[in-house]
Amino acid sequence: MSYVYQWKVSNGDEVFVEYCWSTMDNCIKVVEMKVNGKFHRINWMSSEGRAELMGLLEEDYEMNNKAVNILNSVMAAENERRVVDAMEGLK
Repeated sequence: MSYVYQWKVSNGDEVFVEYCWSTMDNCIKVVEMKVNGKFHRINWMSSEGRAELMGLLEEDYEMNNKAVNILNSVMAAENERRVVDAMEGLK
């Protein structure tokens, strides 16, 4: 699963980054990147810009991961309730 992060840089550039979590390397990897609608590579960025972007992507990934975990918990509770209701209906 990949995610898309939109970042408005202080100089006015609009950056779109598609990224994913690599289970092999246990880190975030940039899949594709565009700046102002044009193809861009993360290695073309300054080391400071790259570090800032990777920090933002880590925060975004953690937020998305928490949201997915909350949704999974809600769905599991709802499924459990349905099973209990169905079993009570069989009595």
